[in-house]
Amino acid sequence: MACRSGLWVMVLLLGYVPWHVATAETPSPPAGPLSAQQWRDAAVRDLEAARDLLSSQTPIPYDTEHPAYRTWLERGYTSARALAEQAIDAQGHFYAIAYFMHGFGDPHIAADPLTELPEPMWPGFIAASRDGAVVVVHREADDPSLPPVGAQILDCDGRALSTLVEERLHPFVINPRVELDRRRAATRLFVERGIPGAPAPKTCRFQVGGAERTDELRYRTLPLPADSFWTTFEDAFAGAHARWGIEEPARGVYWVGIPSFMSGSDASDKLASLLAEITRRAPEMRAGRVIVIDIRGNGGGNSAWADRIAEALFSKAITADAARLSKQGKTAVDWRASRENVAHWEQTLQVIRKEFGARSTEAREVGRVLSRLRTKVLADPPIWRQGATRPSTGGGLTQRRPQGAGPFPADVYLLSNGSCASSCLNFADTVLMIPGVKLIGSATGADGPYMEVRFVTLPSERVQVTIPQKVRLGSPRSAMEAYAADIPYPGPWDDQSVRQWVISLIGESGSRQ
Repeated sequence: MACRSGLWVMVLLLGYVPWHVATAETPSPPAGPLSAQQWRDAAVRDLEAARDLLSSQTPIPYDTEHPAYRTWLERGYTSARALAEQAIDAQGHFYAIAYFMHGFGDPHIAADPLTELPEPMWPGFIAASRDGAVVVVHREADDPSLPPVGAQILDCDGRALSTLVEERLHPFVINPRVELDRRRAATRLFVERGIPGAPAPKTCRFQVGGAERTDELRYRTLPLPADSFWTTFEDAFAGAHARWGIEEPARGVYWVGIPSFMSGSDASDKLASLLAEITRRAPEMRAGRVIVIDIRGNGGGNSAWADRIAEALFSKAITADAARLSKQGKTAVDWRASRENVAHWEQTLQVIRKEFGARSTEAREVGRVLSRLRTKVLADPPIWRQGATRPSTGGGLTQRRPQGAGPFPADVYLLSNGSCASSCLNFADTVLMIPGVKLIGSATGADGPYMEVRFVTLPSERVQVTIPQKVRLGSPRSAMEAYAADIPYPGPWDDQSVRQWVISLIGESGSRQ
């Protein structure tokens, strides 16, 4: 994931740099089932490794602008250590690490399991947030005892659903400052994943029609095929990702699907193809009725792709004007230098040279970063500041969008389901600073101040953590600041429903032609 540094648009969710090398002093994970003591030992060892990574590989120990990170590095470790010392199984092991990493409240600091956790369970129905209420949106067809689709869930275990979410999900998996996560919470609450001390609800009160009923929930294995279940689950709060390419669902309507900006993956070929198609058809699209830029499911990747696509859609002159609006104030980035981070950028430089060319702007900039980090590895502090010596206070960019008519005949909608973060947010910073563009669907995602991640496997080889290498200072868009939707979408998030809603908006909105 990437973020603008103030001087350049940096890149990537790329590269794999292992935290450790297997040696005689670093034994492989025990074969077969682990005892409770082995799970505890693994949890404590992995937690210590995660803390050491954040201390030795990120700017957190030297960041005076965001002191809460340094505080959680120690206080959060102490709390997570208590959980790790109680671990007796795979879920206890993983969620102790997840509690620590998630507690920073930053999307670029995270933990993910590399091995299967126990099978999730569901109560026979899927819930979703709809117009301020939580309702049943799907249920097992052959169990007549279940509440019907449309039933509102009033409370569970004698407590408000918001309270249960705050106590049982927020510490481990849900960020309440992100709109998509708030929708996700209503659905995720009714899945049993074995979080220690945070079980799924057992008894719930429903309103069906004008009557109330109380049900004991009976959790069961997921229905088969599991892929179908998870599609329905995702549709409840997020829906499908955008489809790659340009479609024309109606006369003069151009639907541009951009589900990713990822480099070094299968997406890069699709991005190159999409960029070529946009470049070829841009004059036709700008002269049409509507351009829908569909970023559903886009969580970021490489900002170089984001910039190139924005320029192709709107022109370099228009995006340059938008960029000036989004770069107000003095900004800087503090990069953490370490041998491991240098190794990451050495790998990244090879990818960038292959993807954009050895003499490309992107390759030159990555080379510059690599060169400066090499000089700071043994420095005290091991930090390279890129940008202003004294950054501005920053913040408030999402409230400074320009007003007025758009720059060409077509109306432009940016369609979000809330996933847009990192490089996708950089893209939104450009597109939404162009007059006339409307954000529809959901608020965007939000980023913390930490960026430029790499992935590291912990000693047990059962958990992978995401760690950042730089921190933004004085950013015009402050930490966890999101763009609110100009036209919010109130309905179900399955692809068909969303598309029908957008087409109805287009029908209702007058064109300037």
